Amino acid sequence: MINIESLKDYIGNISEGELMILATKIYMITDFICKDYPNYKDWYFNKQLPQTINSNNRNILFVRNPLNQDEIIAMSSLKNTKNEKKICTLFVLDKYRNSKVGKSILEESMKWLGTTKPFITIPDYKLEMFKFFINKYDWRLFEIVSGLYNDKRKELCFNGRLIKDKDIKK
Repeated sequence: MINIESLKDYIGNISEGELMILATKIYMITDFICKDYPNYKDWYFNKQLPQTINSNNRNILFVRNPLNQDEIIAMSSLKNTKNEKKICTLFVLDKYRNSKVGKSILEESMKWLGTTKPFITIPDYKLEMFKFFINKYDWRLFEIVSGLYNDKRKELCFNGRLIKDKDIKK
C-alpha cells in the first residue's frame, strides 16, 4: 500500500524547524523544475508553503520511500479555492514511475480538491507522461499558452484556463 501524507498533518505536531526540513526535502525532488519554471523556488517557499501552513486553500501531499523514510519519492502541490481547483505541481521520481505511486498521489490530490477534473498545466514536452491520466479522467484541453514561464515551452492547460492578472482586477 502506498502511504500518501499531507504536510498539513505535521503543522503543530512537529517543531517549526522540523517542518521546514520536511518541506525542504519535499521541494528538493522538484528543484530541477527551475530550469523550466525560473520562479519555482520562490513560488514554493514564499507562496505555496506559507499558504499551506496558514490557510485551508493549499496543501502539499507527498510519498516517502517505504524502505527509507528520509527519502521523498513523490509530491503534489495543490490549490483549492472557490475559483480554482488546481494541481500546481505533480512529480514522481523516475525510478518509482509505473509503480502506482503517481496514480495514488494523483487520486489523493483529486480527492483533496474534490474533483476528477482539476485544473493542471502540463509542459508540451511532458504530454506523453500524462496521456494515461488525461484519457482515464477525460481531461479536456482548454488552451495552449506560449511564453508563460519561459520562452522555450508551451503550457497545455487542461480543465480550465489560466487566470490572467487583468482578469483578477475586473
